[in-house]
Amino acid sequence: MAGPILVVDDDRFFRQLASDILSRKGYQVVVAESAHLALEEVSRTSFDLIISDVVMPEVDGFTLASQLREREPDQEIILISQRTDVKGSSMALRAGVADCLTKPVDEADLLLAVERAMERAALRRERSQLRDENLEWLRYQNIHQRCLEFLSHPDLEWLQERVAADLASLCDAQSAALWIADDRGDLILRAYRGLLDRQFLVERMSPEGPLGTRMREATPWVAQDERTPVLYVPFVTGGEITGLAQLSDPLSGGFRPEHLRYAKILGDFAAVGVKNGRRIMALQRLGLRDRDTAAYNLSYFTDYASKEIYKARRYGRTFSLLTFSIDNLNLVRLRLGVQEAKRAVRGIIKALSRIVRDSDVIAKASDQEFYLLLPETDFFGAMMFVRRAAVAVREEPEAREVEARLPLALMGGASTFPQDGEDFDELVYRCRRRMDERRTSLQRKLMLDTLPFWDEVDLLLGNASSPRLPVEERAEPSRRGKVSDVLYEELQAEIAREMLRDPSSRGLLYVGGPEIRADSPIALGLESAPPELASRIYLLGRRSDLESHPGLTPVFLEGDDRMSRHEFILWLSEKAAYVLLQRRGLGATWGFHSSDTAVVDGLITKLQSEYDLQPY
Repeated sequence: MAGPILVVDDDRFFRQLASDILSRKGYQVVVAESAHLALEEVSRTSFDLIISDVVMPEVDGFTLASQLREREPDQEIILISQRTDVKGSSMALRAGVADCLTKPVDEADLLLAVERAMERAALRRERSQLRDENLEWLRYQNIHQRCLEFLSHPDLEWLQERVAADLASLCDAQSAALWIADDRGDLILRAYRGLLDRQFLVERMSPEGPLGTRMREATPWVAQDERTPVLYVPFVTGGEITGLAQLSDPLSGGFRPEHLRYAKILGDFAAVGVKNGRRIMALQRLGLRDRDTAAYNLSYFTDYASKEIYKARRYGRTFSLLTFSIDNLNLVRLRLGVQEAKRAVRGIIKALSRIVRDSDVIAKASDQEFYLLLPETDFFGAMMFVRRAAVAVREEPEAREVEARLPLALMGGASTFPQDGEDFDELVYRCRRRMDERRTSLQRKLMLDTLPFWDEVDLLLGNASSPRLPVEERAEPSRRGKVSDVLYEELQAEIAREMLRDPSSRGLLYVGGPEIRADSPIALGLESAPPELASRIYLLGRRSDLESHPGLTPVFLEGDDRMSRHEFILWLSEKAAYVLLQRRGLGATWGFHSSDTAVVDGLITKLQSEYDLQPY
């Protein structure tokens, strides 16, 4: 279909004449009485042909033709003048006009010139359309080639990186973030690139959250945040949400309709690729498990750990490695038999499998040693897992039946990337060092595991005539004897200062004494605690003058004579483990203090059990 023609002339009679002639031939005609009005029309509408008079006030036809050519180099232009020497003149040639006619214009000459110009415009339009169609076809070929790669690569780690990169490239986005659904359906941040600030990206999203309804429509959409348009691309296949991409900082300042089309195609194929990748990973894991325990073999675990190290380095993440050892497995095998030893190992693995997340991996390193990898877990979280593991093993029927005849010496150690090391061997070494520390701790030497909280307190405190505590060079130091009367208060103040120095560091602190007072050093020291304080602090004792506090939780224990006779501090954090137990009498204060992690951890566990306190 031919496009419109613009007739420009300050002579009303000629405008009307040309319009009538061209309209009778079926052309769509627009008229303008000056060059300025013609340029305004051109800015609003695309014309196949512009017919202009040469002599006009202010801006003549040659100048208008030059300005039109600057806008559109291929614009068809016919000039009309009363002068016969215009045709072929240097000015006409420079202006690049298609033809020049003289007034009065013969109708046949005008129609012939217009017909030729419109044919050339139609040919150019057709050629341009074919070029655009070819480019679009090549672009879609490229897109579908990328999509086929999504389906042909089973490696989920590769797929996550590739999808983020391809979406950003095709949509001209400088930044991209990608969340992939885990086995529970939650969307977990797996990749990001470009100008994004990691701290502002959500680690985990629920598909039932604010974006859930929009994602299930399986159609990309654009939103506007404070600084840039954001293109969201949901990955949905068979009604299941497998991922979500967020693209931002477009190079052109905004996302165009074709970007949404490209994103839709890539998102649909990525959804299938992610689903296939998870299935293949599940099958691989199934074939890489130990037959007796269902734990992964060591080769798979080391490969998985190397990938986790790569991701942690690239994205500034953390993860923890745990080792568990059944120190007396040979004794169990000797006394109870091979089958009972296998039963004990199987029960321990079942117990650990029950408390791990879908992203955690358990592997069998040898008959008596196991590895666990906990992504996105700091050192404090790893220590808490070791505590939960001990409880889970005691509750597992197979392990419990073996323990009824011979106690299992299960030992656990933890290390965290990058603070304990940046390669697998370093992390394993730190785990084993910490297991050795637990083997030489007072907790094991004095067999404190079976004692209730207050019985262990009495044993550790002892008195002036009690035997000396066993000393082990490799163990953390522990001491008992007379202590300063102000040590209890000074330690509270120092711990409060340490927590305020790094509010994001997680930890547990229990401060117990006869009364819960508002002027206690820990309460005063944490009055200005920020809302993001990650440690949990509890004050235990009789009610006094403290009802509530912004940084700690009071736990009122009325009528417990043991609390009235003792004071204690139990502190376990990512960076420290410390216990102070003391008994005030008529003379000097008698106390026990230690940095033995196993002792501190054991006392906290028993304190929580004694007073029904919620575990961390």
